[in-house]
This record gives sequence, structure tokens and C-alpha cells, in this order.
Amino acid sequence: MIHAAILVLEQCHASSAGGFADILQVANAHLRRQQGADAVQFGWRFVAFSDRPVTASNGLQLQVHKLEPGERYDLVFIPGLHYEGRARFDRLLERQAEACAWLAAQWRAGAWIAANCTGTFVLAQTGLLDGRTATTTWWLERQFRARYPEVALQLRSVVTESERMVCAGASASYLLQAIRVVERFAGPAVAAQTARSLLIDVSQTSQVPYLPLLAERTHADSLVLRAQHWLQRNMARELRISELAAALAVSDRTLIRRFKAALEQTPLSYLQDLRLEAARRLLETGDQGMDAIAGQVGYTDTSSFARLFRQRVGMSPGTYRSRFRFDSAP
Repeated sequence: MIHAAILVLEQCHASSAGGFADILQVANAHLRRQQGADAVQFGWRFVAFSDRPVTASNGLQLQVHKLEPGERYDLVFIPGLHYEGRARFDRLLERQAEACAWLAAQWRAGAWIAANCTGTFVLAQTGLLDGRTATTTWWLERQFRARYPEVALQLRSVVTESERMVCAGASASYLLQAIRVVERFAGPAVAAQTARSLLIDVSQTSQVPYLPLLAERTHADSLVLRAQHWLQRNMARELRISELAAALAVSDRTLIRRFKAALEQTPLSYLQDLRLEAARRLLETGDQGMDAIAGQVGYTDTSSFARLFRQRVGMSPGTYRSRFRFDSAP
């Protein structure tokens, strides 16, 4: 038996906690089919540090097994936790000292640990990820880096693996993460059958197409804010930095310096990101051809637009449209 513990913490996502167990259950079915009734299968418990039911973030009551001293598991899964703002989330993390000590002990005893979405913060809180590769939900990148500067955070991959620790991005990535875990314990054939049974697309290995090009950075520089609004209004035109500076009645040097200080990029790189984000929206919701889309966002050369799009988004405009387009209901 492969003993798995699903660590149910306050405000966890019931979908990832229960969904992870569902995937192990399907994997067991394929193990029995491929290897017979005597196959080594997954067994799991929803565990906590008391025997009281835990309320998930959506209000669902989860029945749990109270952890006892000396219990050892082969696999521990940390579901994502609901995020209610930085201050509340920080307080939630500070209450996890017992969980962190237990996780560290399990890993040192040989367990694999899988942490999903904001659950990666709990794993990082143990110190086990220091100096190791990890990922997390993309929209909390800055917070994660600030809190855990020793972790080698990288957001390109949906799932990362480092020394028996498997981290995954935003909540639904537990699907790919669970398939990775099944592969590690039961082999690629069972993992592939499990993924096919559940229609899990294991080719979605990169987070890059999901990452926003325009980082949401708040600042108090009124000049930069005016520059951003001007660029948004004039995005489709051929622009020079001198034209923008003249419109704002400042020098090129002052504009670039203030822009870098507020947004950590130049006005022209911001314009490029602005255009590509607009192109993404058009690809997701419209049916215009590539020439029309390129022209609408300010590129006269469609080939250059497509090449830049692939570099920044990780796939061609056509592939992006086929994967992310929202078709209206008939």
C-alpha cells in the first residue's frame, strides 16, 4: 500500500483536496486492471491535527483522521488555501507551525510532498524549499518571492519537482500534479491511462500562456499614470518615445527614469506588452484574421507580430486562439 495523507488545513480548497483523492482512486482502478488484484495501490486519509471536522473555504465540512505521533506516510498532499488578502493570509501561515514541523519530519523520513497553489507557501514555510526549485500560483509571485527569497521560484512550468517535493501553480493544476505523482509511484503507463480516463491534458506543461504581460503594480507617480493612459489611447499608432515625452511636457530621460522607477520597465516595453495583451483579448473573443489583429494593435508587419507573440506568450497566435478562444453558445 502506498500511504497518502491529504493534509486538510483551515480554509483549504475542497476541490483540490477531494480531487487529488479522486485521481488516486482512478489510478487504483488502472493498477488493478494492469497488474491484478494484488497490485500495490494508493490508500489515503484526510488528516488534521485534531479530530474535529475541518471547514473548507466553500463551507464543506471535511471529516478527518487525527494525526498520531509516529505515523509515517509515503506521500503528503497540501491543497491550496483560500486567499483573503495579504494580511489574513500571512496570519494563516503563521498559525501553521505544527503543520510545518510535521511536514519536515515526514519529508526527512522519506515521504514525497506535493503542494498545490497557495499550499506551496506552507511548504516553503518549512524551509525545505530553500535553495530548491518551486512554483506557485502566478498572481502571488511577488508575495512569494518577498516572503521566501531563498526559494528558486520559477513560473514557466505548471509543475516543478525537486528532491521529492512537487509544487504546482494555480488551483486546477492539481490535476497535472496528481498525474505526476501517480507516475512517480505507479509508473508512466498507469499515469497515462489515468490522465486519459479523466481527460487531463498532460501537454499543458507551461504556465507562460496564462501569465499576464502587464504586471499589476500600484504606484503613486501621476506622470507615469498619465503616460500609461496616453499609451493605452494611442496603442495602435506608430510611436516614438519623444512623442510621448512631448505630450507630457517632460524630457525623454525624465520619462524613462520615472517609468522604470514606477513599473520596472521602459515606456516602449510597456507599450509592447500593452499591444500583446490587446492581441490576446482579440484572439480569445473574435474571429478576425492575423493581419487585421496585428494592425489593430499597432503592428504593420504580421510576421514580426507573430514572432514577438510566440516569444512572449510561448505559442503562436493561431495556437493561442485554438486553445483559449471563448465561443458563444449557439
